[in-house]
Amino acid sequence: MTNNKKIGVFLCQCGQRIDPKVDLKGLEEKVSQNPLVEHVSIEPFPCMTPGLETMRRVITEKGLNRVVIAGCAARIMLGKMERELAQVGLVEGSIDMVNLRDHVANVHDLDREQMAEKGLKLINAAVAGMDAFVPLEREQVDINGPVLIVGGGVAGFAAAKYLAERNVESVIALPPGENDDMVTRMHQRYPGEVMYHERYGRLVEFVDNHPLVSKETVGDVVSLMGRVGEYEVTFAPYAEGEAKMIKAGLVLACLDGEFRRPDTRFGYDGISVISLNEAQERLLEQHVMPGDVVFWVNDHDAGTPEFSYLSAKSAWAMAQQVRDASATANITILYNHEMRVPLSGQERVLSRKLAIKWQPYSPGFTTTVQAKNLTYCDPVTHLEEELHFETLVVSPVRIVGTKATQTAQALGLHLSGGEFVKPELAGSALTPCDLRESLRMGRKIAEEAAELVGKANAGELYAPAMICSVDPEKCIGCGLCREICECGGIEAVEGMGGNIPRRVDPMQCTGGGTCAAACPYGALSLKNNTNDQREARIEALSKAMAPGEIPAFGCRWGGFAAADIAGVKGMHYGPSVHMLRVGCIGQLDPSVMAKAFISGANGLLLVGCAPEACHHSFGLDHTWSRVNLMRKLLELAGLDRRRIVLAHADMNEPEEFIRTVEAYTARINELGPINRTPQVEERLQAMYLAVKNARVRWVLGASLRRPWEEGFPGDQHNAMDYDQNLLEVVVEEFTKGRVANLLASAAEPQKAGDLAASLDTDVGSVVESLQEMASQGMVERTHQKGDAYYSIRTLN
Repeated sequence: MTNNKKIGVFLCQCGQRIDPKVDLKGLEEKVSQNPLVEHVSIEPFPCMTPGLETMRRVITEKGLNRVVIAGCAARIMLGKMERELAQVGLVEGSIDMVNLRDHVANVHDLDREQMAEKGLKLINAAVAGMDAFVPLEREQVDINGPVLIVGGGVAGFAAAKYLAERNVESVIALPPGENDDMVTRMHQRYPGEVMYHERYGRLVEFVDNHPLVSKETVGDVVSLMGRVGEYEVTFAPYAEGEAKMIKAGLVLACLDGEFRRPDTRFGYDGISVISLNEAQERLLEQHVMPGDVVFWVNDHDAGTPEFSYLSAKSAWAMAQQVRDASATANITILYNHEMRVPLSGQERVLSRKLAIKWQPYSPGFTTTVQAKNLTYCDPVTHLEEELHFETLVVSPVRIVGTKATQTAQALGLHLSGGEFVKPELAGSALTPCDLRESLRMGRKIAEEAAELVGKANAGELYAPAMICSVDPEKCIGCGLCREICECGGIEAVEGMGGNIPRRVDPMQCTGGGTCAAACPYGALSLKNNTNDQREARIEALSKAMAPGEIPAFGCRWGGFAAADIAGVKGMHYGPSVHMLRVGCIGQLDPSVMAKAFISGANGLLLVGCAPEACHHSFGLDHTWSRVNLMRKLLELAGLDRRRIVLAHADMNEPEEFIRTVEAYTARINELGPINRTPQVEERLQAMYLAVKNARVRWVLGASLRRPWEEGFPGDQHNAMDYDQNLLEVVVEEFTKGRVANLLASAAEPQKAGDLAASLDTDVGSVVESLQEMASQGMVERTHQKGDAYYSIRTLN
C-alpha cells in the first residue's frame, strides 16, 4: 500500500438485526480480497464498550489510519465513533459508515448471500473513498481584539452586559444620538412594555459604567473584512464626524425592527384611529383616553397573522394602562377568533376584574371602520355587530427597516421575503418579538461569543475539520463562490486590481460545499471530504453495478435519512438502488455525476432534502442546475436524458422515499442498460471533460441564485435565454472534448475531415473547435501538401 494508507473494515453483527440476514462470514472473506483493505473482522457490537476497546486495540496494533464500520446509521453513530476512536489517532473524516442494517438487512427480501453481495458493493465504495482521503490538520483560531456589537439594537446592551460579567471586552457601535435617549424611546420599538423600562434603564446604566465596555459613535456600516478572530469593520462618516475603522475579534449584530403606520383601509387617521405606538406615546404623556376605547388586533386582516400574538400582548398591557388612567373608560380588545389569547389564568381573572372585554370576530363579513363605529362578524351567531369607539387603536405594520437591512447586508447577511436567512444576529429585526425576547437573544449570542473567546484564550479553539479551503494557485478571484455562499464563509479580500484569491473564514463555513461544486477552476475543495473522494466512491460502486442496478446519492439530512428510517421501520423495497451518503446534495460536482456514467452506471438517482428544508439553504436548487447540465450532455452522448434524476425526501416520510425509489427503478428497467459501443464510451469521456471545463462551469455557476432572485447574468433576460446560451456553450465544449480525446489516441496528426468522420459530426463544428483549441495552445497545426493537420499538444 502507498502513502501509508491502512484501511480497516469492521462488520457489525448488531445482535439479531444483521447477522441472521446477511452472510457476514462470506462478506468478511470478500472484503479481505480488496487490495486496499489491511484488516477486516466481525464484531458483535462495535458501538458498545467491548467493541470499541477491540477496535482501538486492532487500530493501534495494525497502525490503521482509516476505518469503515458496516453496521447501522451514521446519522446516529458516526459522531460517537469519531469521539471514541480519536483516542487512537483517527482524525475527523477518516471514519466512514455503511448502514448494513437499514439499507440492506431490514429492507430487502433476499437470501443471505445476496444481502452480503449488496453490502460488499457499498463497503468497497466506502473503502475507495477512504483510499482517496487526504487528512488535513485542523486550524487553530486566535481571537485578537474585543467583541464589536453593531447595529444599535437594545439586544446589544444585554450582550455587552453578559460579556462584561465574564471579563470579555466589548465595543458598542452606536448611530449618532442613539445612546442619548435609549430608554425614553423604548415605546417606539416595543409598545406596551413600559413596565420593563426601569429594568432596561438599569441595564444601560451598568453598561455605561463598566470598564470592559466602550462605545463608539459611528455612521452606517460600509464593509466587513477579515475573518473570525481578526475583523475590520468600516463605518461611513456621519454629520461632522469622520469615517471609522474598528478592529475586532468577533462581530455581533443587534438590530431592532421598525414600525410603519397602519394602512388607511383600517381607518387610520392619526387622530381617533391610531397605532399601538402612538397610543403608548399618549399614555406616557399622561393623555387620558375617556369613553369607548377599542384595541383592534387586525394583523390577520393585514395579512400578517404571525404578528397578532405580539400585538395582542401590547394591547393587553396598554388596556391596563388606560384603565389605570381612567376608571370610566369602556375598553374592548377585538381579535380574530383564530388567534390564541395571550393571557394566563391569573391574567384572565384580572381582565374580568378590570372589565376589559375580549371580543372575538370572524372573517364572515369584512371588518369595517366607520365614523366612530367598527363593524365585525360575531363568530358564534354569525351576526354583524358594531362597536362604538372614541379611540380605535390598531396594530402597526412591523418591518425589518432600511437601516437594519443595510447593516445586515454590509455584514454579509442575506434577506429573503423580508426576513434574515441566517440567525447570526439578535433583536426584533431578525424576528418580531417583545423586549424580553430581544434581550434574551442578545444574551444568547453573547454566550456563544464568550465561549469562543474562552476557548481561544485557552488555545483550544479549532476550526471544524470539514470546511471549504481555497487553493490560491488556482483561484483567480472571480467571486462566484461568494455570490452563492449562504453561510457567509467566503471572505472578500481587499487589494488593488482583480485576480485576488478569495479566502474562507473557517469559523463561518458550514461545510455545505455547493460553492466548491460550482468553482469554475477547481480552486475550492472541502477539507477531509474532497471531490476526489466522491468520485472514487461512485466509480467503485458504478463498476460493481449489474444491469438493472442503480447507484444513488442521498443527502444526510433528507434522502439518506429517509432510507435510514425506512430500514428502522422495516419497510421493504427493491434492492436495485445502492445509496451513498453526502453531507448535502449540493456538494455533488457535475464531474461526480459524469464519473458514474463513464464507470458503468446506467442511471443516477440524487435524493436531497425537501426544497424548503435544505440544511444548507439552497443545495437542492443548485443541484437542479447541475442535473440540467448533465441531461444536455447525455443527449449529446446519444443517451436518454431521463437516466439522471433529482428527487427530494423528508426523513419523516420514508414511504414517500420508497415510492421515489420504486418509480426510478421502473424507469431504468424500461430504458434498459446503456449499449456501451466504442462511440458511446468516447462520448461519455467527452462528457466528463466538458463538466470539468472552466467555461462550462462558469456559465453554469453564474446562473445559480437564491429562489427569490429573478435576474440572469449578462444580457440574458429569462430562463429560456440562459438555457439556450448554456446549450451553445455545452455543445462547443463537448465537441472540443471529443476532438481532444480522438487526437490524444491517434498515432499521427489528423485532418479536420477525418476527425469529423470518426466523430460522426459535421466538419464545420470540428473546424471551429480545432481553431479555438489551437488559439488556446491545446493543439498544434501543421501543413502537408496544402492540407492542415492537427495533433494534441496538451489535454486539459
